[in-house]
Amino acid sequence: KSTLTISNLSVSAPSGSIDTLSLDNTGVIALHILNELTIGITSDTFPGGAAELLSTNSTLVVDGLFGGQLLDYGAMVVAGGSLVTTNCSLVVGASFSPAVGSLFISNGMALARDVSIVAGEDAIGTIEIVGGTMTLSSYLSVGGNDTGSQGNLFVANGSLLVVTNDTTYIGEGFECSGSITITDATMIASDIVVGDGFQCGGDLIIESGTITLRGSLEFGAGSGGDVLLDGGSLIVTNGPTTIAGENGSGEITIEEGSFLAREILVGSAYHAGGVLTVNGGTTHLNSYLQVGGTGFSDGAVFVNGGQLVVTNGDTILTKYGASITVTGGLLAADHIIMSAGKVENGVASITASLSVNNGFVTATTGITLGDCASDGVGQIILDGGQLTVTNAAHTGFIDIQNGQLVLSSGLLQVDKLVMTNTCSSFVHTGGTLIVGSVILDPNAFQITSVAREGNDLLISWLMAPGQTNALQVSSGGPHGAYTTNTFTDLFIVTNNTTTGSLTNYLDIGAATNTPSRYYRARLSP
Repeated sequence: KSTLTISNLSVSAPSGSIDTLSLDNTGVIALHILNELTIGITSDTFPGGAAELLSTNSTLVVDGLFGGQLLDYGAMVVAGGSLVTTNCSLVVGASFSPAVGSLFISNGMALARDVSIVAGEDAIGTIEIVGGTMTLSSYLSVGGNDTGSQGNLFVANGSLLVVTNDTTYIGEGFECSGSITITDATMIASDIVVGDGFQCGGDLIIESGTITLRGSLEFGAGSGGDVLLDGGSLIVTNGPTTIAGENGSGEITIEEGSFLAREILVGSAYHAGGVLTVNGGTTHLNSYLQVGGTGFSDGAVFVNGGQLVVTNGDTILTKYGASITVTGGLLAADHIIMSAGKVENGVASITASLSVNNGFVTATTGITLGDCASDGVGQIILDGGQLTVTNAAHTGFIDIQNGQLVLSSGLLQVDKLVMTNTCSSFVHTGGTLIVGSVILDPNAFQITSVAREGNDLLISWLMAPGQTNALQVSSGGPHGAYTTNTFTDLFIVTNNTTTGSLTNYLDIGAATNTPSRYYRARLSP
C-alpha cells in the first residue's frame, strides 16, 4: 500500500504471552499514527504479557495530534530506517508490570521532540543507540519523575546524540537514578544537569568519544551527581561547570582523556559538597577555578596524576572547607588565592589548604595566603614534590598575609617570600628552599638591643626563619666609616623555624674595641 495511516495503536499481550508488531522494509512508506502509540500495558490492574515493536529499514511516525505520545512500556527495536516523534513525547519505561521499557536503535535514526526514560514509580527504562542517531528538539530526561525510577542511556559505536535546544537531565525528581554512558560516540548538548531533585543520583560516564556542551554542566544539584571521564573528551567552554549545587554533593573524576572547561566551581553553593579528582589526562580551564563557597560549603581538589591547568585566571580557595591536595601529576596555576575559614579566639578553626606530597605545583604570578582583615586563613604544607613560584621577570611571590607556610620535605623555589604581618609564619624543618628575596615584617626581624655588660656587648635580635640567621660584625674605619663588604659572620643559628624568635649573643671584649664596631642580622636562606 502507498499509505499506512491510523489514529491510535496499542500493542499488548495477555499474561504469559508475547505480542510483536513487525515493520519490515517499508522504506519511505511510513506507519503513520496520528495520535498515540502504546507498546505494553497501561494499567497494573490488568497485568499482561510482553509486547514489542520491531522496525527494520522502515519508517514509523507518531504525531500526537490530540495530546497522544509514544509510550514504550515494552520493547522497541529500530534497525535501520527512522523513528519520528517530533510533535510529541517519547516515553520509555513505566511503573506497570513488567516495570521495564527499552528502545534499541541500530544504524537507524530517531527524531523526537522530548524523550523521558522512565516516568513512573519503580520503573526501569533503557535506550541504546548503537551506530545510529537521535536528535531532540526539546529536553532529554534520563531517570526521573517518581520514587525508585531508574533510567539508562547508552550511546556507542560511532553514534550521535543531539540535544541542543533544551536541557538534558540525568536523575531528576524524587528518589530516582539515571545514567548516560558514551562509548566511542558523540553527544552535542545545550546544558546537562546531573542529580537534580530530592535524593536522586545521576551519573555521566565518558569511556571514549566526545561530549560537547553549548551551555553549562551542573551535577549534584540538590542531590548526588557524578561525572567520570575515562577517555575521550568533555568540552564545556561556553558555560560554568558546577560541582555540587545547593544542598547537593557531586564529584568529577578524570582518569584519562581531555576535559576543556571555562570555569569550574567546586562546592561553591550553600551546604554543597564537591570534589574534583584528577588522576590522569589533561584538565584545562580557560577561566578560573573556585574551591569552596558560602554557607557551610565544602570543596576539595585532588591531583594524583595528569595535569590540571588554570593559567588564564585565578585559583581561589574561599570561605569554609576548601583544599587542594597534590600527590602526583601537575597543577599549573597563575595566581592561587587562599582565604578561607574563620578565626575564633585568635585560632583558625577552618583553613584553606594546599598540600603537596609529591608531583609538581607551579604558579606564575604568585600565591596569596589568607587575609588579616577578613579573618581568612591560608596554609601551604610542602611535604614532598616541588612547588615553584616564578616567572621570567622574577616577580613570582608567596605572600603570607594570614596563615602558615610549612616546608618539611621537597623543593620550594620562589622569587619573593613576603611576610609583613604578625599573623604570618614560615616553618622550615626540612627540604630545600630557593628564594630570590625575603620581605619581612620590620618588627619581626631586627636587632632589638645592643647593651654593654662591663667590657662586653650583649646583642639581641628577633630571628626570621631560614637556613641560617647570622649575626655579623664589621670594624669601622678611623673615622667611624664602614662598608657592607667588610661584614663577617660572628654567630650563626641554623635551626630556627619561626619568625620573631628572640636570641642574643655576648661579644666578649667588644666594648673596648676602637674606634667603632657595627652589627647586623642577616637572613641566608
